[in-house]
Amino acid sequence: MNPSIISWTLIVSSILGQTLFGGDESLSIQHSIAAIEEGRFHGWPANNGVWQWGEEILVGFTQGDFVVKPGHNIAGREDSLLARSRDGGRTWTMFDPQGFLDNEHQKYRGEGKTRLTHPLNFTRPDFAMRVFAEGYHGNEDPEGGFFYSLDRGQNWLGPHPLHGLTEHPDLRGHALSPRTDYIVQGPQSCLIFISTLKPPHNLKRIACVQTTDGGQSFEFISWVTPAFEKSSAIMSQTVQLADDEFVCAFRKINRGSDEPDTIDAYRSSDGCRTWEFLSTVKVMPTHSNPPALVKLQDGRLCCAYGDRHVAEIRARYSSDGGETWGPEFIIRDDFQALPDDPDSETGLNADIGYVRMVQRPDGKLVAMYYWATAEHPQQHVAVSIWQPS
Repeated sequence: MNPSIISWTLIVSSILGQTLFGGDESLSIQHSIAAIEEGRFHGWPANNGVWQWGEEILVGFTQGDFVVKPGHNIAGREDSLLARSRDGGRTWTMFDPQGFLDNEHQKYRGEGKTRLTHPLNFTRPDFAMRVFAEGYHGNEDPEGGFFYSLDRGQNWLGPHPLHGLTEHPDLRGHALSPRTDYIVQGPQSCLIFISTLKPPHNLKRIACVQTTDGGQSFEFISWVTPAFEKSSAIMSQTVQLADDEFVCAFRKINRGSDEPDTIDAYRSSDGCRTWEFLSTVKVMPTHSNPPALVKLQDGRLCCAYGDRHVAEIRARYSSDGGETWGPEFIIRDDFQALPDDPDSETGLNADIGYVRMVQRPDGKLVAMYYWATAEHPQQHVAVSIWQPS
C-alpha cells in the first residue's frame, strides 16, 4: 500500500461460525467484518460497488458519524471509502484513496469533470470503474460521472462525465441516479444500467446505456423498465447469462398505492435492446432493500437482500434463469439495534442490508452488507461466506 494516499488503515479478522436453517437449506456460514470504527457509521455497499480479482475482493461503502436518531444513524460528512480482502473475504483492510469520490465531488458538476481524451481498455486485468450520480448517500450530481482504476482500486482517475448521455432524446431533462452496475462487453465496449427521473415527476425508471469508444461518449440503448404510474425502479443489479441474454434485478418502490415493495427481475434476449418482466424475487412488506444478483459457476442465479421486516439477510436460488425462485434461506439473523434507538421499538426499520455479493474461485459465495449486533451495535460492513448447496 502507498501510505501517501491512505489516511488510516484498519485490519479486521474476526471470523465467527454459524449454522442457519431456512426453507430446505442448512448453511454453515463464516462471518467477518470488512469495515468498522468506533463512533462511526458504515453503510450501503450496494450503492458503492464491488470488484473481484480471484480471491481479491474490493467493496465500497459510506462512512459518517454515528448518531442515534430516527432513520439512519449517520450524521456529518459522508465519505465514500473502500475495504479490500486478499484472502476471499476472511480478513479486510479499510482505506481512503486520496481524491476518490467523497462529499467534495459536488464540485464535479460542469467544469469539475474532464472528458476522456483516450479510450479505456475495460478488459485490462486490474481495471475497476465507479459510477456516481444523484440520490445516494454522499452522491449529489444529477449529470453523473465515473472514476476508474488501473491497479485494483488502489489509485483512481477522474472524475469523467457520461458524455452525451443527457443529450439523448430519451434522457434529455432527466436527472441520473445510478449505482455502479456495469458489464464489460469488449476492450472499448461496456453496458451500464442506470436509474433516472425527470423533474418534477419523482418516479424513477431504469435504462441501459452503452459506450463503444472506451468511455469517451455514451449512448442510450433501451428502457429496462416501463414508466410505472405509482412505482420507482432503482438500484439495479444485472448479470449476463449468454451472448444476448441478460437479467436485471432491481428494487421496486411503490408510492401512493396499497401494493407492497418488491424486488423484480426483467430479462432481455436480444442484447439489451428490449426487455420484459421475468419474475418477482421478493415481496417486501415494509422498508424494502436492493438485490445482489450473481450468476453461479453451475449456471444458477443467486439473489441476496436485506429483509428489514424481520431484520435478516436472506437469499434465494434460481435454476431457470430467474423465471422461478427456490425457497428463501437465512444468511444472517442476529441483528440488534441499540436500546435507545427510536426505531428499535417497532422492529420494522432495521437499518441493514444493501448487499453486494461475489463468488470465489472455490465456489463459495461472499456477501457484504451493513449490520449491527449486540457486540458491535454501531452499523458496520459485515461479510458472510458460505458454500452454495
